[in-house]
Amino acid sequence: MMTHKDKGLPDERDWVKEAGRGPGRPSRDLSDGDEDPLYVRIANDIEKQIHQGKLVPGDRIGSQTELAQQYNVSITTSRKAHEALRTRHLAHTVAGAGTFVGPEDTTPAPQVMPTYLVIADELATRIRAGDIPPGRQIPSRRMLAKRFQTSLVTAGEATAALREKNWVYTIADTGSYVTPAEKWPSEQEWHKTIARHRGRREEK
Repeated sequence: MMTHKDKGLPDERDWVKEAGRGPGRPSRDLSDGDEDPLYVRIANDIEKQIHQGKLVPGDRIGSQTELAQQYNVSITTSRKAHEALRTRHLAHTVAGAGTFVGPEDTTPAPQVMPTYLVIADELATRIRAGDIPPGRQIPSRRMLAKRFQTSLVTAGEATAALREKNWVYTIADTGSYVTPAEKWPSEQEWHKTIARHRGRREEK
């Protein structure tokens, strides 16, 4: 099987550091079905959320990075969870956009984010979690384009969205770097930014 290195993609450790999943990081309870592999328990938990109506057809399921952080597991485990959901015909994956509830012909939910915002939101999550600390350079446009299987233009739009909200600053011909934490938008402000781009009305 071709590895990330063979494909010229960034190593998974660049996206979710083992240290970033240590004690104190919030995670969902996977105590049910302890005899099952972790990826099966994650898939079962997401399936339960679907049956409970917490996730509906067209909703975006957490990315591999997000699931790894949420359940305190490795990227490999979260990838297998995605595969299990697809095998059960509970989800499908759109290259460069994400994994969504329902089969491939499911109509996307209205809140589904454009690809550039999916990238920006994932990077913002990693920045706030401390995986990319202030002063550290974020992945380049080329690396983001490869990681999310999208265009350089879309990757550039993601960086621009982060820069607009003071997550990062850019030095010409060098790259974009994380700003000091006091400059970051609040979670509520960032949520409203995402809501606007999704086409939802802002909460008053």
